[in-house]
Amino acid sequence: MAGQAILVIEDDPNWQHIYREIISDAGFEPQVVTSYREALTALANRPYALAVVDMSLSEADYANRDGLRVLRQIAAAPEPLPAIVVTGYATVNLAIETLVELKAVHFFRKEEFDRRKFRQTLEKEALVKPHVSGQSQHIPASFRQKVQPAVAALLSERELEVLYYLSQGQTNKEIGQRLTVTVNTVKKHTQSIFTKLRVNSRAAAVAQALNVKD
Repeated sequence: MAGQAILVIEDDPNWQHIYREIISDAGFEPQVVTSYREALTALANRPYALAVVDMSLSEADYANRDGLRVLRQIAAAPEPLPAIVVTGYATVNLAIETLVELKAVHFFRKEEFDRRKFRQTLEKEALVKPHVSGQSQHIPASFRQKVQPAVAALLSERELEVLYYLSQGQTNKEIGQRLTVTVNTVKKHTQSIFTKLRVNSRAAAVAQALNVKD
């Protein structure tokens, strides 16, 4: 049975951050590994909805194709996991091998990476639907009940998550760590909350959402 997690096989920290941000915002749980062995261990230990595979797992060795080895293992499984290939060393032959022979669902070149298309692809191809369409597990029922209905209808589920952590006095960095997104993403969601609620501070946003009187 598929899980809500998406396995990311990528050794570059910058790309890891990009994937974490997109995958989390899509409502999935990102799990990042950096090597062939770590990938095999992860695949053996839990189910996934999809895998994101970088072809080269060594910045020091351009010829490294450990990601391709992982993809072959995935393709050979009794119930192959959908896999998206992302690489900075794309060739026509590599694209043909991954898409035709190893049945990858999409092939992205890093130099032409389209965040929107990537998210659309993972949402379409994942074996399960993201939980973002339902209620977030980050928000306690007690807090959700306190939020004014008009505010709950106005904010997205992700914005409600950020609002909850704002009410707990969390910093942008702490919120990002809890939601597995970047600090910049937290700032964008916070600003969106301010705009929608027509306030200009965290305290004012929380007070209005919970209808707290001074």
